[in-house]
Amino acid sequence: MENKIRSVLGIDVGGTKIKAGLVDSEGKIYEEAVISTKLEKGSEYVLGQIAGIINTYKRSVTKNIDGVGLALPGAVDDSNGQCLYCSNLGWENIEIRNRITAPTGIPLRLINDANAACLGEYFFGGGIGAKTLLSITLGTGVGSGLIINGHLFNGASGSGVEAGHMVIEPNGYQCTCGRKGCWETLISASGIVRRTKERMKGIEKENFLKKIGNDNLLSTEAIFQAYREGDSIAKEVVDETISYLVIGLTNLINLFNPSKISLGGGVAEADEIVTQNLMSKINNEIFHTLRGKVEIYKSVQGYYGGVVGAACLWLRDIKKI
Repeated sequence: MENKIRSVLGIDVGGTKIKAGLVDSEGKIYEEAVISTKLEKGSEYVLGQIAGIINTYKRSVTKNIDGVGLALPGAVDDSNGQCLYCSNLGWENIEIRNRITAPTGIPLRLINDANAACLGEYFFGGGIGAKTLLSITLGTGVGSGLIINGHLFNGASGSGVEAGHMVIEPNGYQCTCGRKGCWETLISASGIVRRTKERMKGIEKENFLKKIGNDNLLSTEAIFQAYREGDSIAKEVVDETISYLVIGLTNLINLFNPSKISLGGGVAEADEIVTQNLMSKINNEIFHTLRGKVEIYKSVQGYYGGVVGAACLWLRDIKKI
């Protein structure tokens, strides 16, 4: 199958950005593009943007585009071309395939964005050859994907391994899924920013804002930079984030016994996240028989991992369980 494919367009839809790029049969990505999702304008607008991206590539590239892989942050039904439930987009039971293929004329396949990131790592990144690969994406939300013996774990109805919705803090923050205290509410970019804002009060807030600019510009990048500069609020939040990360990863390691764990997304880009200290903390918590038997690393595919993984729907024969 790989030899017949000349070029595939991968598109990864996130809560704030839509990333796209052409991917060849070797997993190399070129002609990348990033635009704002603009969720507030509704699903019709976002789907129109996706169709527009595809048509722009059709006009600008010399190779034929053999297919489009579309990664969405939630549960999808590829066989029927539907988004079943994407809490961070506010979408439920939306027909996707026909609304994009009709104006573009290019066949489309769907995948959960975290599964896409996992496929990108497994076929073209740091997870090549891994017996059991667990991929965690720390972005606007928290996504996860799992490959066992070369098979993508989908579960009984296609929604397997939603690690971001493990409850870590009962009666904690309200999650977009409807529950409280999910892992996602604590270690995602939006969760980190929210916890930081809660701690910014009075003189402390004024001093902190001098470091980052203003409240409206608060981001995980600014928080981690303030941490490096010794800010007490940032230190409290980052240390707490790492503690929550350890709790969740310990649970997942004890459940699945992975040989490798890939950490990707914007939060994982911070040097303070994927460290030897993180592994040491985890080794103190996991079952003693598992200590030293899992490798945790920063995603090789990085920012465009979901784009490459979405393209894998056309580039590789994806086996599922």
